[in-house]
Amino acid sequence: MPKALPRVFIHGHFAPQNFEFCWLDWLQRNSHPAQGLDQGALLERYIPSPLLRRVLWHGFQRSLVALVSRGFIRQAVAFQPHLVIVVSGHLVSSAALQTVRERTGAVLFHFYGEDFFNPLNTNRTLRESAHHYDHLFTTKSFNVQEMADAGIRNATYLPHGYRPNCHYPLEPSQAERDEYGSDLTFIGTWEADRASTLAQLTEFDLRIWGADWERAGRWQGRSGVVQKRAVYCGEMSKVFNASKINLAFLRKANRDLHTSRTFEIPACGGFQLSERTGEVLGFFEEGKEIECFGSVEELRDKVNYYLRHETLRKQIASAGLARARNSPYSYTDRLQTILGYFGR
Repeated sequence: MPKALPRVFIHGHFAPQNFEFCWLDWLQRNSHPAQGLDQGALLERYIPSPLLRRVLWHGFQRSLVALVSRGFIRQAVAFQPHLVIVVSGHLVSSAALQTVRERTGAVLFHFYGEDFFNPLNTNRTLRESAHHYDHLFTTKSFNVQEMADAGIRNATYLPHGYRPNCHYPLEPSQAERDEYGSDLTFIGTWEADRASTLAQLTEFDLRIWGADWERAGRWQGRSGVVQKRAVYCGEMSKVFNASKINLAFLRKANRDLHTSRTFEIPACGGFQLSERTGEVLGFFEEGKEIECFGSVEELRDKVNYYLRHETLRKQIASAGLARARNSPYSYTDRLQTILGYFGR
């Protein structure tokens, strides 16, 4: 008789662009009894005002922790899982974890895609509750030893990935190329160092998509560069495929050595020009599956070169897509790695 599949409870965010969405979908399609608690939807139900939620987040997090922890206990205990996976558990208290463990017997895992030791990311609740999980997974390789030094010795490095439901190749129509395309594209949130680098590329046909770019104002005297909105899933793939060169920057404050964009651009079939790190080069071969830069001068030189060499640019994009598809780089692959730790 086949072994029964574990009941899995995921606490996170479940919009289609969130990897928790594809995790839950994969589990259910593969006959795992699975349930998700959408933290964002829970907060919206009890605190409808976005302004009030922001005020509470920045000044009164204890009330949010109490609200989310109650919902977490209620739904997890009702579901009676064998495994609980909490994603970015800023609002799940250590007391809530202990209660769920005692009342369900579940194994408790945590997944975190940010730098655990960046104070802009973590809060007191997450730092305290980290000691109460049976295992933690971090996308920051350097965090593993740092967490061990802080007394958290059950952490494993697990890279970012791409979401198969969102990131796939497509052929944009001419209208979509006009709407989404450019010679040079960046998708990502505004940060000062990114803005500084992009400001040195004003000679190119550039478009920028993402949050907070209103801080940049009218981009270097040019209109139409900053799109003033984020793009996700199929729309993101349209941008990657309609653009000739897709830039990938790393967050310095997060000490990034790779990001989800490392995988998303090639998974969509786009040509990627990324900041160079050892981790990035461990996933894709430079000059064959990806291109990289280490300075603004090298970045500008490679943009000029690949704008002139369309055939080579398309060959690299195609090889990057093949590498992404033939490697365990998706977030569902990451989930299967996590499941492999259950029962150890």
